[in-house]
Amino acid sequence: MAAGNAFAQSDSLHQRMIGSAFLDNASYDMLMRLSDEAGGRWIGSPQNELGLRILSEELRRHGLEPRLERFMVPGWVRGDDEVRMLEPSERVFRAVALGYTDRTAPFEANLVWANRGSVEDFDTTDAGGRIALVTQERQQGRESLLRSEVIRHAADAGARAVLFINNKKGQMNLAGMGNFQGDPASVPAFSLTWEEGKRLQRLLERSVPVRMRITVNSHCTPVESANLVCTLPGKTKEKIVVGAHFDSWDLGQGSIDNGLGTAILFDIARILQSLSPENHRTIELVWFNGEEMGLWGARKYVEMHRDEKIHTAVNMDMTGSPNGFNAMGNEHLVPLLTDLYEGMRGFNLTRGVISHPWTNSDHQPFMLAGIPVAMPLGHLDEHMVKTYHDFGDTFDLVNKKYLSEAAGVVAILAYELANRADLPYIRRTPEQTASWLIENKLDQRLKRQGEWVFD
Repeated sequence: MAAGNAFAQSDSLHQRMIGSAFLDNASYDMLMRLSDEAGGRWIGSPQNELGLRILSEELRRHGLEPRLERFMVPGWVRGDDEVRMLEPSERVFRAVALGYTDRTAPFEANLVWANRGSVEDFDTTDAGGRIALVTQERQQGRESLLRSEVIRHAADAGARAVLFINNKKGQMNLAGMGNFQGDPASVPAFSLTWEEGKRLQRLLERSVPVRMRITVNSHCTPVESANLVCTLPGKTKEKIVVGAHFDSWDLGQGSIDNGLGTAILFDIARILQSLSPENHRTIELVWFNGEEMGLWGARKYVEMHRDEKIHTAVNMDMTGSPNGFNAMGNEHLVPLLTDLYEGMRGFNLTRGVISHPWTNSDHQPFMLAGIPVAMPLGHLDEHMVKTYHDFGDTFDLVNKKYLSEAAGVVAILAYELANRADLPYIRRTPEQTASWLIENKLDQRLKRQGEWVFD
């Protein structure tokens, strides 16, 4: 049955799902608890474990049976770090260490301008024994370097550390990882605010000597964490995985990234448990841990469930007000997504149905394993994402209406994926997956990140 016909029935299941998403919204209050009581949920931290307990409690209140799937990963703990300018005047900068920056004895060194941190930039800069200052501003016509690449170039040039200038104004840092493999960074790396970074850049451009002292107490250590999983068993062993990453950076409350996906998935679980607990295919709802540190939870989930018939994975990362669907390069999913698009006339689905795969969120390990992926597309207001990966990611930014809209739409998407029996099961072989990634021009990005697994 086409979605348009289903919506024409006043008592349709789709309509009841949408109605429950709005009238029975439970995601907003759950996210408030998560944001205020736990706060930033960095993997391996006490706040993350508290958040898992809060989420589990709330799921049980709605008749679900969550379970933890635990795993060990190369972890990282933020310590009392400091980036201090000693000359020409003294100042402690608002700086945050990038993940996997490892404990280092305090040291002093002069600062040097290294532009964008390319090999060519370091070839024309005497960075040996110095601290490299690098801009993250985009250069027209050139692909931006990954921070892991810049760190590697700096280390190869003999630099003692790297300071990245955030490309956003407003006294904000940009937290992130030094690499995605779990290796201690080859040199310490920090994010600076635009304003303070530009001050340093101006000093260097005027040939004013700048001397810095850097202290790193952050450190790498193995940590135990867990994915939280709820399963609605189906009539077949084929499985639809609907996921969102539970962890967040530690600087703010993680209410947008990815409190949104976490909360929306919570209401999807509630809606499906209430209105469609038995389906043709099994539906598994997964709150992945450690996405920010390198997609660790999704990687571990795919490893643990590698022999299962995962039909399709749906990922929600900072999902907002629905405005379309992405088939992610899986053309066999386009007819279903088009049905949904045509049947949801009450939503502002201005982007329609596209099919453009991308990387660097929890769907990536599924793609690398040959499993088809689909995505809801969504709109977020500028002020909601402005403080991405920084202190300002707080519950005050959350729009309750957006949560209800997304929960209703993605609950229907999950239901349709689970109940269209004629939707083919496709699992690409490693050879087919490699060819598919090359065809969609994703291979170079994965190789640059050290995540190409096919050679």
